[in-house]
Amino acid sequence: MRASRNGPRQPRGLRVLGWAFLTAARLVLADPAPPESHLCDAAHPQQAKAVADELYEKGEYQRAGECYQAAGDASGAQLAFLKAVGPNSEANARALNDQQQAAKALLAKLHQAVHSGDR
Repeated sequence: MRASRNGPRQPRGLRVLGWAFLTAARLVLADPAPPESHLCDAAHPQQAKAVADELYEKGEYQRAGECYQAAGDASGAQLAFLKAVGPNSEANARALNDQQQAAKALLAKLHQAVHSGDR
């Protein structure tokens, strides 16, 4: 290695590898995007309760919980939100797994690129 005025010079591949590791770490540790949340569009509490019941029957528990809250039904909202946790947790787990696989693929490509220059 050749020394310069600013200290020893690092090989280019090492710097690229460092940046890639930092990028991959950020990708792996990033939070999955939260699902889009809709507030209840009901005009009054009675309508919010009816909308909540309909959403609950459709399995849209997060939105149903928001409408139950707008209707002033705290226990209905809690039940709906508890039901929403299961599917959201599974979606988050899948998203995290996808991010981990993408990071592994990125690292494999980087490793291949760095070592192809050694030949």
